[in-house]
Amino acid sequence: MDIQNYISSGKLELFVLGDLNETEQQEVLSMARKYPEIQEELKAIEAAMFAFDKASGKKPSAEVKDRIFSSLEASLPAQESPDRPGRPESVEKEVKLYPGANPWKPFAVAASLTAVLAIAAAAYFAYSYFDAEERYAVALEQNAILADDARSNQVRFDELDQSMERLLSGNFERIPMKGEGLPMQEDALVDVFWDKESSEVLLSVNQLADLDENSDYQLWAIGADGPVGIGLVNPSERLNLQHMQAAGAAQAFAITIEPRGGSESPTLEKLVVLGEVS
Repeated sequence: MDIQNYISSGKLELFVLGDLNETEQQEVLSMARKYPEIQEELKAIEAAMFAFDKASGKKPSAEVKDRIFSSLEASLPAQESPDRPGRPESVEKEVKLYPGANPWKPFAVAASLTAVLAIAAAAYFAYSYFDAEERYAVALEQNAILADDARSNQVRFDELDQSMERLLSGNFERIPMKGEGLPMQEDALVDVFWDKESSEVLLSVNQLADLDENSDYQLWAIGADGPVGIGLVNPSERLNLQHMQAAGAAQAFAITIEPRGGSESPTLEKLVVLGEVS
């Protein structure tokens, strides 16, 4: 019989708590009579339970103690003490608790329940705290993105405001350019605003398809001496007037697709829009 395994099985604690059936109780009593180690372990468990009961502030009544001690004398043989032969050891040291005679059991159950509730409450508040912290971090990140967008939009609005102010204060002529009838982009629409006196040119994109990274749109002013490149066009900038290079004389304006960075002369087979000066 492996006594230590029997002791560590937890059956002795259940016996002290009164949670064993009658057959199992008799088994523990028999083992305690046979093995002093088991009886000593029962004493230790009982002593710990009574110490917990005492610390909780409630003692078992005298009637309950008498009933426990009577059960002990009837269940286990008396042991002789070396100092006092023939007399049983202090009964209080060998208290054996049975179902229904466990005054400290409700306190043990209450302590366990309190611990479980405390752990559950701690877990709930920890989860709530980390969830709130995560939502706060996400809100800060979203606010930062919105702030960046607001600053970017404000810059574009200021630029548009300045361009519109310049457009209204100058003597600009609107030259509409269309892709209708041209093979590249028949739905392309671009407006050029040209001030002949100041030679200033502003451009507004209404519809231009996006290009690959190796190509650019280029604006040309076509005069008596032929086409002159006056700047690259950004097809995605539709909410602003793009400032182009000055054009001193022009009979028409055109946009072609050129290699990235532009060309010195237009690629006529990639003509996108064309508009004549009235």
